[in-house]
Amino acid sequence: MKWKTLQHNGILFPPAYEAHGIKIKIKGENVDIDLNQEEMIYQWAKKKDTPYAQDKVFQKNFTSDFAKTLPAKFKNISYEDIDFSHAYKIVDKEKDIREMMTKEEKKALALKRKQLREKLVQKYGKAIMDGKEVDVANYMAEPPGIFI
Repeated sequence: MKWKTLQHNGILFPPAYEAHGIKIKIKGENVDIDLNQEEMIYQWAKKKDTPYAQDKVFQKNFTSDFAKTLPAKFKNISYEDIDFSHAYKIVDKEKDIREMMTKEEKKALALKRKQLREKLVQKYGKAIMDGKEVDVANYMAEPPGIFI
């Protein structure tokens, strides 16, 4: 399909990660982590109750990538060296809050998400090609996460 003119608002990037104040220890030592490192730990913590988190290869791959972001003295860490307990507590608390929501609160939240999604589709999910409006199938960049 050839076209002469195209108007589009570009792709939508997911919202930036918001800090949760996660603390970790490596080999018993408190380690200050930056926002990128915290996001990695948070994403891992969200997987804690899945079979993947128990998979030794999955653990090794995560630890290897995470270690690349750390100071040199932590480059050769193993999965067992990292204390994820604070991150796990945060994820568990978020889960508990969601589970304690009433049906009405859940419906209100779902409606709010739906309204936001519809608004974003109008801005990013449409393009004008040669004066005609067309749908854009994938208008959002993949959010950061652990690739499974």
